Amino acid sequence: MRDLPAALQAHLESAATTLCRAVRLTLKDGTVLGFTDHDAPLTHDGTLFEPSDGMEASEQSGTLGPAPGEWDLSAALTDDRLQASDLARGAFDGASVELFLVNWAEPSSGHPLSVGKLGEVQARDGLFHAEVRGPFAAYDTVRGRVFSARCDAELGDARCTVDLTDPDHRGSGVITEIIAPNWISVDVFAHFADGHFNEGLLSTDGSKPIRVRRHTAEDGHARLELWHAPAAPFVLGQSVTVTVGCDKRFATCRDRFSNAVNFRGFPAMPGDDFALSYPSQADGDLDGGSRTQGDQ
Repeated sequence: MRDLPAALQAHLESAATTLCRAVRLTLKDGTVLGFTDHDAPLTHDGTLFEPSDGMEASEQSGTLGPAPGEWDLSAALTDDRLQASDLARGAFDGASVELFLVNWAEPSSGHPLSVGKLGEVQARDGLFHAEVRGPFAAYDTVRGRVFSARCDAELGDARCTVDLTDPDHRGSGVITEIIAPNWISVDVFAHFADGHFNEGLLSTDGSKPIRVRRHTAEDGHARLELWHAPAAPFVLGQSVTVTVGCDKRFATCRDRFSNAVNFRGFPAMPGDDFALSYPSQADGDLDGGSRTQGDQ
């Protein structure tokens, strides 16, 4: 149960209310932006909150204990403060978010409802969409080593050591066809085999890289289906660069990258099925030797 200021509590208990919600974003560069679903500007807690078309903050689910607590924020990209180009370059990523309940007839009367940080930010269907993660979301971050059959390094980082500038691991070209907002055809690097860029990254000038869902080579071109559309729509003739992907398997590390010595997983680690299994005559010779022959 929330303890509300006396004035706001009295207003809520009145016959009619004049309430709105206001969202304050503080970007990593210190820029402060205020948005409200009210139809006129208002000032609360030292910030000017201006109306934003289609601004909507979803209901927040919460439980007792240190649950992360998440909700969604959206607004129309017709607002001059929300530019697709800024979203594409990651200007809003990790921004601090504060949500207030405000009496627009008396803006000094309000109460904070939630705080958090912007998670994944996207622009689609003319709207800005963002996931807001609560303070406890930081405790979901993995610390230390992950022990699993697959590699826990990021392709190309210091632990992996694969050189992503190698011509065998990247390709550049121009968009020759736009099949869907997240599906394009690119020339020049179609000589790469199907799937070479699966889970790789596609980037354009000044934008955040987008993960490739599927890569196929067709008719002398590379077709790339992305996990989501970019903030700024693709245009024909636009230059793009794609880096190779990795599924984190030992066989891929060994065969595609010749990098088995730096593989950061444990391919011979028994899984849950093995841990729950028991010896059987059908297993053949159980001599205590290796379960694997090197192929994972």
